[in-house]
Amino acid sequence: MMKSQNQQGAAMMELLIAMLIIAFGVLGFVGLQAQTALSQLEGYQRSQALILISDISERIALNRANAAAYVGNNIGTSDPGDCTTLADRAARDLCEWSLSLQGAAEVQGTAKLGAMTGARGCITSPAANQYLISIAWQGVQATGAPPNACGQDAYSSENLRRTVTTVVQIATLAS
Repeated sequence: MMKSQNQQGAAMMELLIAMLIIAFGVLGFVGLQAQTALSQLEGYQRSQALILISDISERIALNRANAAAYVGNNIGTSDPGDCTTLADRAARDLCEWSLSLQGAAEVQGTAKLGAMTGARGCITSPAANQYLISIAWQGVQATGAPPNACGQDAYSSENLRRTVTTVVQIATLAS
């Protein structure tokens, strides 16, 4: 008579397959977490840009008599120096805005961390008493290139360039 042999190792195979399935699930979850972190950073940078664009818009509106003095490109790409020494209000506003674009609101050591990566501001006047204010910066995920010219060809890829824009209309007040 032959003895029947018991099947051995089936539980071990089931365990290995279950571990493989769990490993793929964990890898998927880690990938999702990484994507979420990148999206949160993009959202943070956009909200910072909107705050800064609102800031300069209000400064221009408050100094409406000298609004043309705010026009410029690549604001924030170089160190503006000490803003407290400037007597001209428009120059002081642009100096302070430049520091804000560089992230001077939050500093760690000597690094300015409080704003977007490689931020720059552009203020143009496409029509009389109308000012187009833009902020450009480098994003972290490739998307389509924005149509705005601010910061064009200044970053590693046009698909990484982000911009926000607003228009300030200065009313002509009769005296």
